[in-house]
Amino acid sequence: MKIPVGVPDFDEDEVQQAVKVIRSGWVARGEELEQFEQRLAEFIGVKYVVTVNSGTAALEVALRALEIEGKEVITTTTSCAPTANGIIHSGNKPVMVDISREDYNFDVEQIEQHITPNTAAILPVHIYGRPANMERIMAIAQKHRLPVIEDCAQSLGAKFQGKMTGSFGEVGCFSLNINKVITTGEGGFIATNNLTIAEKARIIRNYGREVSRSDYCYTMLGHNFKFTNLQAAIGLAQLNKIDRLIAARRSNAAYLTSLLNDVPGMQLPSEGKGEFSIFFSYPILLQQPGIRDQLKEFLEQQGIEVRTLFRPMCDQPYYQKLMGKSQQQGSKSQQQGGKSKQQYPQAEYVGENGFYVGCYPSLTKEQLEYIAESIKEGLQFVGRAPLKP
Repeated sequence: MKIPVGVPDFDEDEVQQAVKVIRSGWVARGEELEQFEQRLAEFIGVKYVVTVNSGTAALEVALRALEIEGKEVITTTTSCAPTANGIIHSGNKPVMVDISREDYNFDVEQIEQHITPNTAAILPVHIYGRPANMERIMAIAQKHRLPVIEDCAQSLGAKFQGKMTGSFGEVGCFSLNINKVITTGEGGFIATNNLTIAEKARIIRNYGREVSRSDYCYTMLGHNFKFTNLQAAIGLAQLNKIDRLIAARRSNAAYLTSLLNDVPGMQLPSEGKGEFSIFFSYPILLQQPGIRDQLKEFLEQQGIEVRTLFRPMCDQPYYQKLMGKSQQQGSKSQQQGGKSKQQYPQAEYVGENGFYVGCYPSLTKEQLEYIAESIKEGLQFVGRAPLKP
């Protein structure tokens, strides 16, 4: 049996929507794009959505639209590269904070100790589809008069205390990559209630020129970050079934948990009070260090694709080079006397001992049971972890 870590949910509706746009000739920009942006805004509960060509672009555009440059942006050390890259691309410096081992999001208790006179924003990430504690984050941001930019690449549809991720801060940044809850192949968007931010974002994505102008007057430094009408048509078909897609992910996660809940030595995904996760994936943290890679190899031999949980960005070669190994030392720091394991002990542990399997809607009951049984068998193969305390 072969079980990939992610499969997009396409059917005839996406095909017909795409064919309609192709036949119309309006593949670059048109009615579908405007409808898609409007419907996304309604779904998230904001006034404006501006589509761009990736989630990475969304982060850069958000920071530039807020006119943040040459500053420090506080973010988590555990995320995919686009989070830190978007900060760098906008001319700013990421200041990384350790995570909570329980939910893999910001350790909110550590945010304030990283705030300096040069801090310009707080950028939380709703990792693996689980919302960060936005009540605490927004309180800290308001206390220090800092804008919040939410990285919602993996959390479209997730909620905290009944409110959608991406609607708390000044801007929410989303991805429409192939493995996301809904996908247009590639793409992303920003969500905001601020008209000025939305207008600047539209200019930045369009080479630095207002779309309505025909005189080729460039008022800002821009990019070709445009989203297409063809992508929007597919996105509209995806949006029509987003509630079903999220419900299926939640159901799959609940079933996997029921099958694995009595297995010792593993931390399974969960939800805290007021949290509504969309289960972008099914992350598992092993309590016995050093067996993750063996288990991963075993599962892959059974045909189950496995991804490790994110390594801390401070471990990545580029960021070691950019920020200096003495302060951003990687996994060998404990032996070499570096600071990474002291500064980011939770992120280091998660990156070295966590993995995830798929949780996408088309997984069958048989496949979920096969995943669970293979994990159990694999743990026996590599040496059972100790019982939970």
